[in-house]
Amino acid sequence: MSRIRGAARAARAARAARARAVSAGAAAGLLLAGCGIKTTGVVESGAPAEIAVSAPDGSADSLVYFLTPDRRLTAVRSGYGAEGAQGALFRLLAGPSRRELASGLGTALPAVDAGLAATTIRTGPVGDIVDVDLPIDVAGLSDLARSQIVCTAVADAASQVEARLRGQDTVLPPEPCRTGPL
Repeated sequence: MSRIRGAARAARAARAARARAVSAGAAAGLLLAGCGIKTTGVVESGAPAEIAVSAPDGSADSLVYFLTPDRRLTAVRSGYGAEGAQGALFRLLAGPSRRELASGLGTALPAVDAGLAATTIRTGPVGDIVDVDLPIDVAGLSDLARSQIVCTAVADAASQVEARLRGQDTVLPPEPCRTGPL
């Protein structure tokens, strides 16, 4: 009799253990499958962070602002170590190199002959304004084109300055470098 009772107890214990295992498995499955958070694709959250970048102290190499494929300003080194901001403006007006074009960089500026681009003059800053004399008309430039010139002209300034663009047709009011959406 005790043997039968022992076997019955063992059977009940085994059923109880199986029931607990099944319950635990079902609970885990529910937790994993029904957590209430649905899967989604990539969620766009806006533009990448922007930071102000300037040439290191004592460096004559300046930044040139070209456009990314999504029409945002991005800075690249001018490659003209001895000429500073003057060289950077020449480089900007000359346009992106073949390598930069291949990587997707572009410009909103009109094509400028290298001889004319070399006549660009940057003076200042005088107070908080840099003057940029350009060999092109400036009245019809897009916001992006003006921002390319302004940001390139003031990239190596020690403080927040604005640039006044003087073209063949007019002089524009001073404006700050704006690198955000235009």
